[in-house]
Amino acid sequence: MVIRSLIAVFALAAVLSGGAAAAPRDLADASPAELQAVIARIPASGAPADQTLTRAEAMFRLGNLNGDVGMIRRGADAASAVLSSLQAGERGALWVTANKAVGTALVMLTQRTNERSRLDEAIAAFESATLFARDSLPEEWPGLMNSLAIAQWTKGRMAKDVAPIKQANETFRAALNDTTMKPSDRERVRIQVNMASSLVEMSMLADDVAPAEEAVTQLQAALSSVESLGIPSQKAIIQGNLAQALTIRGAKKQDAADVERAVELGKQAIAYWEQVGAVDARNDTEANLRQSYQVLTELYAR
Repeated sequence: MVIRSLIAVFALAAVLSGGAAAAPRDLADASPAELQAVIARIPASGAPADQTLTRAEAMFRLGNLNGDVGMIRRGADAASAVLSSLQAGERGALWVTANKAVGTALVMLTQRTNERSRLDEAIAAFESATLFARDSLPEEWPGLMNSLAIAQWTKGRMAKDVAPIKQANETFRAALNDTTMKPSDRERVRIQVNMASSLVEMSMLADDVAPAEEAVTQLQAALSSVESLGIPSQKAIIQGNLAQALTIRGAKKQDAADVERAVELGKQAIAYWEQVGAVDARNDTEANLRQSYQVLTELYAR
């Protein structure tokens, strides 16, 4: 049974420094319409570096939601140009933001094109930013660790290698459990969601139900938390991924109730993606829903 993963594709976080007035501060939670507005508001050339990064991120996030590889690539190139312009100067918040934007875009690009060589470049960008932020920007460190772990997880998933996925899982745990640099409520939800992704992948590769069990627990906690945060896009992501984890757990434990719950969650996520016009997110969720139905049919036939 192969179930497509939505988690790393849609839940990559971002650190923003400045940006256009009235733009959402955190584009990881922005709707397609909000991302379009950011792109339209900031000129393609001549804007300050922080606004150029904001526009670049809006591009690669919108491209990712709609499955537009060309837009993801243009966003990645724009972010890389800003990072190159900063390399000779003093490191600071904007340099960290640029590294994270480049890494995030390259992970998205790799997931869409299978250009695995770009993952090492993404991991290097995240590692540089994480090392700097631990002492200089501790409030940004959990989010950077989250992004680093996503890149590690993606590398293991594409190579079907459990070792990088276990490394990602440890990175996620470090970001969640560090007592001196606690993530914000929103960042904690993202880390829980992405950590669940690594656990689901481990469960499938190792043919072990235990990681899927933990993934369900993490996603249920995240779903409970996100209700109070007012982030409908993250709620839809969590619903889709919880459906995925429940389907895997249900298949391994021969539990139709898990898969029935997965079907309902998948339908709810699809309804949101249709409402906001996120075509690729809707299609990926629907693909997983079809697999849930297939597993449910097999369980009913037993």
